[in-house]
Amino acid sequence: MIVKKKTVVITGASSGIGKATALHLDQLGFEVLAGVRRETDIRALADSASPRLRPLFLDVTEADSIAAAVEEVAGRTNGELFGLINNAGLSMNGPLELVKVSEIEKVFDVNVIGLLGITKAFIPLLRKGKGRLINISSGHGLLAIPDKSVYAASKFAVQAISDALRTELAPFGVSVSNLVVGKVDTAVLGKILAERDAMVEASDPDIVELYRPLFEFFDGEVKNMPGIPPTGVGETVAKALTSKKPKAEYLIGPGAKKMKNLARLPRGLRDRMMYQALYKGRKTEGSNT
Repeated sequence: MIVKKKTVVITGASSGIGKATALHLDQLGFEVLAGVRRETDIRALADSASPRLRPLFLDVTEADSIAAAVEEVAGRTNGELFGLINNAGLSMNGPLELVKVSEIEKVFDVNVIGLLGITKAFIPLLRKGKGRLINISSGHGLLAIPDKSVYAASKFAVQAISDALRTELAPFGVSVSNLVVGKVDTAVLGKILAERDAMVEASDPDIVELYRPLFEFFDGEVKNMPGIPPTGVGETVAKALTSKKPKAEYLIGPGAKKMKNLARLPRGLRDRMMYQALYKGRKTEGSNT
C-alpha cells in the first residue's frame, strides 16, 4: 500500500502510539505532520523518518499553539487536510478519593478540551479536503471500572464526541472513526505505575489501606493482560485512512475486545462480577460480606 500526496496531522507524536503511528504512515507514503512539543522530539523523529514527515509544534491545551499549527498546515496544503488523528492523551489510575483535582483538570484539558479544540480548529480544512477524523480512545471509554473513574470519564467523552461528529460532519464528506485501544506495550505503562506510587506516597496511609484490594487487583491485571505493540495501532489507523468505507469503531487488542464484551452484560451482573473479583473473601468497610 503506497499513498501519495495525502497529508495527515497526528497529535502527541513524540513517543508511544503517536510516534509509531506517525512513522508507519510515513512509510506508507503519507505526508505526515507530527505534533510535538519539544525540540528533542523533532530530532528523535527525524532520525527515524523520511523527509515527508515534518514536525509540527503543537500543544493541544494552548489556543495560540493550535491556531499557529492550523495556519502552518493550511499554508502547506492549500487549506485542506486529508486526515486528523487525535492521539494526544493522558492516563490516570487511582481511587477518586486519592486523586488531586489539579490532576483531574490536566487529564480533561488534554483528553477532552484539547481534543475538542484541535478538532474544531481543523474542521474547515477537513471539510475542504473531504477528510477523515480519527480519535484514539480506550476500552475504558466503553466500560467504566473502579480505579479508572477520571480516565474513563474522559474517554467516554471521546466516544460521545465521535458519535456526535460522525453525523454532524457527514454532509461534508468527512468520516469519523473511533479507535478503541486496549493495552499497548509502551513506556507509558512504567510512567503510569510511577505516578501511582507517587499518589500513594502523598496520601494518608490509612485511606490508602482502604483501597488496597483495588490496587492489588488492577496492578495484577495490568501486568498479566496481554498487550500489543504500538505499531498495531498504526496499522489500524492506516486502515481507517485508506478504506473506502472506514468503520465507525475499530477494536484494537484483546483488552479492547474484552471491555466491549463486558459492556454488553447487564449492569447489575457486571457490578457483582467486579465486586467479587475485587473483594471476594475480604471484609471491607461498610460491607456486610
